[in-house]
Amino acid sequence: MARNFVNERYFPLSVAFCLLWPGTATANEALIAAGEQQALVCKACHQVEPDGVPLVGPPLWGLAERNIAAFPNFSYSEGIKQHAGKWDAQSLDAFLLSPDAFAPGTNMLYPGVKDDGARAAIIAWLATKNPTPPDWQIGDADTPIKSAGEGILAPGENMALVASMCSACHSLHLVTQQGLSKESWDETLTWMVDEQGMDELDPDDHEQILVYLSTYYGL
Repeated sequence: MARNFVNERYFPLSVAFCLLWPGTATANEALIAAGEQQALVCKACHQVEPDGVPLVGPPLWGLAERNIAAFPNFSYSEGIKQHAGKWDAQSLDAFLLSPDAFAPGTNMLYPGVKDDGARAAIIAWLATKNPTPPDWQIGDADTPIKSAGEGILAPGENMALVASMCSACHSLHLVTQQGLSKESWDETLTWMVDEQGMDELDPDDHEQILVYLSTYYGL
């Protein structure tokens, strides 16, 4: 099924952080929706369903209810195992900002989410992935959420989808250096699934990514 993305380039957290007041459910839902968009990169390596199993990383469901580095039978790095206690908004924010700084030597190669608003949105979305969602809130009320890929990829439909999927494995600047036909981009995506461990894409997402790449980075 094709994903629907927030069209605005920036989503003000000043709207989203009125969450505790009556009548603000829409703002909360909008922040969570923005977080789900930003978290597409997480889904490349982590399952988020209640019955999720380890992939490259451990499942994200139930983070609030287990200690850091405590998913059964998952091989964590020594860096992450040095942290005690449960995940909260502050520890998640630090980890998402720079996994390697939070847990030196981590097996997670992703460089981190540098945009403050994007991290806040991801944390709000992660809170919903628990049997009892915790009150995880972080960030400045005036901080905007930059669209995934903003400032690197060419603005266009499905830029956020491409940014989220591609940045899971490599720099987005690598995408901008290419110039391939749609057929060659298709072969590249197939190669990444077959040889590089990328999860197979939903057919609709696959086609949308191909259209974007061949439109903005094609021959």
